[in-house]
Amino acid sequence: MKPVHSTPPKLTEASLAFALLRAAAVMTRVLREGRSLDQALAAETKGVKTPQALGAIQDLAYFGMRNLGRGQVLTRLISGKALLNPEPLNELMALGFGLLWDDKNPKYPAHTVVDQMVYACTGSEQFARAKGLANACLRNFLRDSNTWRSKALEDPLAQHNLPVWWIEKLKTSHPQHWETMLAQAQSHPPLVVRVNTRSSSASAYAEQLNAAGLEARVIGEQAVLLAKPVPVSALPGFDLGQVSVQDSAAQLAAQLLNPQTGQRILDACAAPGGKTGHLLELADIELVALDSSPQRLGRVEDNIRRIAPTLNGQWDLRLKVAQAELLDTWWDGVPFDGILADVPCTGSGVVRRHPDIPWLRRPDDIAKLSQIQHKILNALWSTLKPGGTLLLVTCSIFPEEGPLLAKAFLDNHSDALAQTAPGWVLPVAAANPDQGFDASPDGFFYAKFEKSLTS
Repeated sequence: MKPVHSTPPKLTEASLAFALLRAAAVMTRVLREGRSLDQALAAETKGVKTPQALGAIQDLAYFGMRNLGRGQVLTRLISGKALLNPEPLNELMALGFGLLWDDKNPKYPAHTVVDQMVYACTGSEQFARAKGLANACLRNFLRDSNTWRSKALEDPLAQHNLPVWWIEKLKTSHPQHWETMLAQAQSHPPLVVRVNTRSSSASAYAEQLNAAGLEARVIGEQAVLLAKPVPVSALPGFDLGQVSVQDSAAQLAAQLLNPQTGQRILDACAAPGGKTGHLLELADIELVALDSSPQRLGRVEDNIRRIAPTLNGQWDLRLKVAQAELLDTWWDGVPFDGILADVPCTGSGVVRRHPDIPWLRRPDDIAKLSQIQHKILNALWSTLKPGGTLLLVTCSIFPEEGPLLAKAFLDNHSDALAQTAPGWVLPVAAANPDQGFDASPDGFFYAKFEKSLTS
């Protein structure tokens, strides 16, 4: 007789098993294909019809990436294998162990996780043969979870849920704050909004939120922190351009450049457009916004379209798809009064918002990106008029993308005069006593340069 192969049961979108499989596939695309989390989510949610399933997949994918280290360590310890077969099973098991780790505030009951993990394997041709292994490993953990946690925590990967090289880099770069930074990287980011001063003030908007039952408080000149994140659709005035989502540290960029009415300003590397919109809100300017990606520049356009009804002055925005350092492809020869150079970087300061970043980066990426940063700054400096201002911005907490980059720029340009700027804004509230942040911001670096009137 020929063996009978049963057809795997079809998982419904309403099941946790369905979301587990899709979320694990997202993690696999990040770790084994080098996709960003956003790209991987877009690929794995094609055809998913229900908002509930879409929300569950995204939530689990972000959770899985934030808890990846301990999930990987437990998978290795309990299975006794360095790598499971098929390889994507490693991500599914890591996700499952991540969900079981916290027995005090679990996302789902333990028995539900085990049951749905086994059901996910059963419903997948790829993992059907692994359902016994998954069931045995997960139940093994639950039988003696405290012992397994203790064993796992002997590995820095499980302690901090970040690659070991990343941990060591932070330890040497920030010996006073590295542990707090690592803990912050695993946390859920707060919802901070930027109030459009053409429409309201931070204090007035905070009062409006509180009156609507959304607890909020002012934490910056235009920054309001909500006690609990909500969908943007729940924010009063969001669709009208009266408020935008932007971290308090990122809001410093446009304020530091301080655009004035009638000036010609360049926003280099503009996507996704938060700083672009902020510049237009602050003054009636002529603004050129660059990005090398047409898709990302489309996001800039969408953001500006949303706030456009509030911009009643004489402003002018020109969007250009171009690499900032290739001047011949975009610059018309007319110099700028101000330049916002938000150069490409590792993103080491925004890991809590993008938990895929440390897993996509490699140690030598820092040096590679530093070379690109130098090229962009050197090129942009030639487009700045004498007396103009260039603001260097990176969302990084690595020295090569902060103080060392700024120093090298000054050393190479005798006509560059350093101006007052925050320098590092670290993702630790106590590390920024002069910035006025009473909540933990994202990590950024700011340096400001004025071009000498005489070279």
